[in-house]
Amino acid sequence: GRTKAEAAAWNNLGAALAGVRRFQEAIEAHTTARTLYQQTGDRHREANAVNSLGAAFLEARRFEEAVQAYTTARTLHQESGDRRREAAAVNSLGLALAGVRRFEEAVQVHTTARALFREAGDRHGVAMALDSLGTAFGELRRFEEAIEVHTTARALFQETGDPHREAMAQNNLGLALAGVRRFEEAIEVHTTARTLYREAGDRHGEAMAWNNLGNALAEVHRFEEAVQAHTTARALFSATGDRYGEAMAWANLGTGLHKTGRSATAVSALERAARGLEGAGDTYMLARVRERLAALRQGPGGVG
Repeated sequence: GRTKAEAAAWNNLGAALAGVRRFQEAIEAHTTARTLYQQTGDRHREANAVNSLGAAFLEARRFEEAVQAYTTARTLHQESGDRRREAAAVNSLGLALAGVRRFEEAVQVHTTARALFREAGDRHGVAMALDSLGTAFGELRRFEEAIEVHTTARALFQETGDPHREAMAQNNLGLALAGVRRFEEAIEVHTTARTLYREAGDRHGEAMAWNNLGNALAEVHRFEEAVQAHTTARALFSATGDRYGEAMAWANLGTGLHKTGRSATAVSALERAARGLEGAGDTYMLARVRERLAALRQGPGGVG
């Protein structure tokens, strides 16, 4: 009756808000939907609402809460016997675990997700699990394994006709290639990813590809091009409302500006990065940016 219709409306609102990257509001909407579905005793739809809630937590970088949401979603999907959705929740749980730097567990969870998708005969799902697995391998510096699974994922996405996720796999493959210092190949792969994202109309994905491309260019000392890439990334992150991505692009831009002898501009870029990272809760990156700032301020050609 009325409660179910209301729950569906809140869930749809949450999805629309997440689509325009208003994740805090999306979290509130999906939480309301979940509560209403709980009241109607519709476990299946409750599971879907919890899943959407997890996705919004993930995007908002509230990883602990994402872990809880996906753990609940997994159990609910298991109870309602929906194997495919269970597999998807398990895979997303792995992403949340990676967010809290529990990479070993993430590897185990993505491996489980791959097996579940395989059992369900879902090749596209298998590709998603492999791509996520590769990211966790990368964080553990197991780059060769990462290259292998991202390459397989990319082929599967191509085969299942998903150019958007193919771009994602390309982007991740580039990071793994950079991990083993195969920078020329990384440049090529990130350039392809950028084009695929652009064709899919995903400006946020395009921003990520530009950012990674800039890092790979800097590694082969093509600093002017790196500065241009990071400048483009920063503008796209800003336009899509991703404050964290924007801060990361400022950090990379600062490094590139320093390398091209523009120390004063580099300092102000790194200061912008530090301000952005303070709000994002990435203490690791913030510490690195502050170290770079300190070095620039005292070093030869530094400022102040």
